[in-house]
Amino acid sequence: MSERTAHRPPPAPDRWRVIWQDTFDGDAGEPPDPERWRAVTGSPFGAGVEEHTDDPGHLALDGDGHLRLTATYEAGTGPDGTEGRYRAAWIETRREDFVPRPGGALRIEARVRTAPGSGLDCAMWAWGTQLRHRGDEDPVQAWYRAGEIDVFEVLGSEPDSVWGAVHSPECHQIPSLGMGGPTTGDGSALSDRFHTYAVVWRRDPDSLTWSLDGREYLRLTPEDTTPRGWLFHQPVFFCLAVIIGSPGGPVLPGTPDPSAFPSALLVDHLTISEETEPTEGTRA
Repeated sequence: MSERTAHRPPPAPDRWRVIWQDTFDGDAGEPPDPERWRAVTGSPFGAGVEEHTDDPGHLALDGDGHLRLTATYEAGTGPDGTEGRYRAAWIETRREDFVPRPGGALRIEARVRTAPGSGLDCAMWAWGTQLRHRGDEDPVQAWYRAGEIDVFEVLGSEPDSVWGAVHSPECHQIPSLGMGGPTTGDGSALSDRFHTYAVVWRRDPDSLTWSLDGREYLRLTPEDTTPRGWLFHQPVFFCLAVIIGSPGGPVLPGTPDPSAFPSALLVDHLTISEETEPTEGTRA
C-alpha cells in the first residue's frame, strides 16, 4: 500500500463538518487548484532573502497526492547584486472569509513533511483579510491591525521542533511581536516524515489550541495577549510558504546553506472544519 493510499484524510470527528479541503490529487507538474489557491510571486511582505515564483520547478503537484513547494539556490549574482539567488514558493487561499461563528470553532489541519535545511522556515499561517486589501497602506501597519495566527512554523535551526504562535501589537514574548511556544515530537527532525499540525480556533469564549499529531501543546486566550492584543475575531485567509533566511520568526532559522538546496515542503492535505455540536467544556 502506498503512503498516499494509507494516509487519506481521516473522517472528521462527529462534531466537525469539513467546509474546505484540498488533497492535491492531480498529475505531476500541475499547479495547485487555481479555484482554491493563488500563488504569490516576487518578494512580498514577510519574505526573507528569497524570490517567490510559481513555475513548476518550485510549485507543483507531485502526482502522488502531494503539493510540492521547493526552495532552490542558484550560484552567481542575484538581481539585487547579492551573491547567489534563492527561490521558493508561497500560496494563499483565495477564500478570505474564514472565521468561527460566535460560540463556534474552526479546526485547521495540515498534514505535511517540512523541508530540511539551515536557513529554512516552513510555515502555515493566517492573516486578517484587511492585509490583503490594504491598498497603499504600509504593510507593517496593516499587519498590526490584521494579526497573525501561525498554524505551524518549523525552522531549520530547530529541526525537531514546531512553533505555534500569534502576532499582534500587544504580544512581546518572542520576536516579531509574537507569543507562543514550541514542542517536539520523538526527537527526530520533523522533516523526516509527515506530521499533522492543527489549530482549533474558538470564539465566545475565545481561545486558540495547537496540536502536533493529535497531542495538544499550546493554548492561548485573550488573558495571555491582553484583550487589545486579541485580534482573532475577524475573517482571515491562509498562507503556506517556504521562507529563507527570515529575520522575523519565533527564533532565527539559521544561515542558509547552499548545499542544502533544493529542499521541498510536501503537503498531503489541508482541511478546515467547522464545529457543528460543541461539547460542553471541550477545548479542542
